[in-house]
Amino acid sequence: MKRSFVNIVSSMLIAVLLTTAFGCYGSFPLINKVYKFNGGLGNKFVNELGFLVMNIVPVYGVAAFIDAVLLNTIEFWSGRNPVSASNDAVVPLDPTSTLTLRGADGSVLLTTMTDEGISQYVFQKGTDGTVVRDVSGKVLARCTMTQDGGMRIYDGNSNLVADCSAAQVQHLGDASKSSK
Repeated sequence: MKRSFVNIVSSMLIAVLLTTAFGCYGSFPLINKVYKFNGGLGNKFVNELGFLVMNIVPVYGVAAFIDAVLLNTIEFWSGRNPVSASNDAVVPLDPTSTLTLRGADGSVLLTTMTDEGISQYVFQKGTDGTVVRDVSGKVLARCTMTQDGGMRIYDGNSNLVADCSAAQVQHLGDASKSSK
């Protein structure tokens, strides 16, 4: 009995050492997901209670072990961690611009390289239209559709910038199609 326990502990120690000896630290996405889940349970008292429960029932320990031994090894050999794999799609528009269709939240990220640096804008569709934000979350513009098929564009301070009729929107669509 004592011999098998020593063998199990030795095997686990060797597995951990092999994983860490290669110098692959890893991104630990599973433990981060558990942490974010715990942080979203409620106020600080509920979060603390959840933290204690997830340590007594070793959710954090199991997640850390799986991250360190299994997922980190997969990430080291393949270059991708299966937990953090996203379903984002990157569409190149031209040599300086890309659209990233982000599957996690359904938003679209426009990235453009200019002489001044990189500009990024996030387009998020909502129930009342589309909101354009910078990457820090500041609202830059909002676009809503009217009942007749027109479009209203507002700046970040909700000031009306443009009011397009349905015919103007249709003309814009037609011009876009003909340029392809």
